[in-house]
Amino acid sequence: MASEQVDLGPVQQLAARALGPPGRRTFRLVAASRVGTAWLWLEKEELQVLGMTIEQLLGQLPLDPALVAATVSREEAAAPDVPEERPAIEFRVGRLSMGYEERSDLFVLMAHADDADPDGPPTFRCEASRRQLRTLARQIAAICAAGRPRCPLCGVPLETPKHPCPRLN
Repeated sequence: MASEQVDLGPVQQLAARALGPPGRRTFRLVAASRVGTAWLWLEKEELQVLGMTIEQLLGQLPLDPALVAATVSREEAAAPDVPEERPAIEFRVGRLSMGYEERSDLFVLMAHADDADPDGPPTFRCEASRRQLRTLARQIAAICAAGRPRCPLCGVPLETPKHPCPRLN
């Protein structure tokens, strides 16, 4: 797997998914383009960091007039129409990075499989628009908020109403 490299180019669809009940969920990014589909498996915390990174990167750029005029509906943010057939590439992410290409006004998402050389070429690469990333960031926020509530003192997921918080001991 580590030697395989896939470049989807500009994606038509980019979405976050949570599978399973809270406490046992798994998380993945789904990217689809004319080249194929990719499933990138992440931890919840990694997905949260990606959402925050997207918001920070978008916040550093001047406003795009097309984004100001366009609004993203709740349905679009929560349930995108992404392919669920077996992907051309699927792996657990070891390293994830993003960049911005000013000339094309597209963001580049690169991922290394967890068994790949982190200093080598990425296992996966795709390009996404500002609007696609803003929608993805909203999906990520909704997915992460839908999990188990966390203790406000220690941050541990609450399994039962009587949580033995270490900060109270």
